[in-house]
Amino acid sequence: MLHGLSLIVKATLKNKNMEYTNIMLGVFGALGILVHNLVKMNGINRQMDGNINLVKYWKVERFSVALSCVVVFGAVIASNEIKQLHQVGKYIGLGFFAIGYMAQSIIVAFGNKTQKIIDGGQ
Repeated sequence: MLHGLSLIVKATLKNKNMEYTNIMLGVFGALGILVHNLVKMNGINRQMDGNINLVKYWKVERFSVALSCVVVFGAVIASNEIKQLHQVGKYIGLGFFAIGYMAQSIIVAFGNKTQKIIDGGQ
């Protein structure tokens, strides 16, 4: 899979006027989600002295990961509708990586704030 991805990126990089496909934008977003989760797992792993429980992590984070995937999917669809996004040219891939990375952070922060409001109202 990584070999196929590298071939896609190499073929695209040869063209000076980069045209990102929806698949490539989705992959950049998914990589952002992956990096976000690896950073979080690294922090937890260091706190636990290398004894992270990946099953427990997945049980806690699966819905925020799923929501992040939905955000990236929505951004890919929106990128086809908003032609001004393509004016950023070669930086749109970086933008989708950032969307994937930040989507989960925003969802978690919003969820925590909502939970505090709910808890405070009881």
